[in-house]
Amino acid sequence: HFTENPDLFEQYHIGFRKQVKEWPVNPVDVIYKKILNWWRRQQSQDDKGVKKNGKKGMKNKNKLVVADFGCGDAKLAERLLAIKITNDNGKGCIGEPSSKNKKNSGKATFWCPFEVHSFDLVSGGNKLVTPADMCNVPLPNESVDVGIYSLALMGTNVADFVREGWRVLKFGGYLRVAEVRSRFETAANEDKEGREGGGKRGKMN
Repeated sequence: HFTENPDLFEQYHIGFRKQVKEWPVNPVDVIYKKILNWWRRQQSQDDKGVKKNGKKGMKNKNKLVVADFGCGDAKLAERLLAIKITNDNGKGCIGEPSSKNKKNSGKATFWCPFEVHSFDLVSGGNKLVTPADMCNVPLPNESVDVGIYSLALMGTNVADFVREGWRVLKFGGYLRVAEVRSRFETAANEDKEGREGGGKRGKMN
């Protein structure tokens, strides 16, 4: 058990990181791009609204809230929180603003358009990770725009994990799941009653 022996948690993720390098596709890369593309579309719509109303600058500083359940070493949060944009017409950049961007932006303030909550049983000393049971995370109801389960639906209470994701998801929010298909096929064979859990409140293209 990871909570009783945190060293096992680190050993598990060392092996996991080695395994990921051999995969043709890393699910975190796919989910990251999905979230980024969705945010860019929203930003584009906001820009059109600004031009239509004749206003200058990006007035809406509402952040896109992401919850990563079973986050491991929080690579998704690390990448999303590295994105910075400026109020100067909502222009953005990937990673920390360069000295050139800072020079050209004048008095523009850079900020991250994402708020990311990363949960796992053990933090492993990672400041981005909040230790929590995925059946009971410290978030209020309907507070999350995007919920993520990336290779995290393991154990006998998977349905409870998804129900918790549904609880914190906003109406119109998105739930992204990346899993090995064999896990669901095995679960279906073992559980003939077919427990229902979670759902979806939208679709991210």
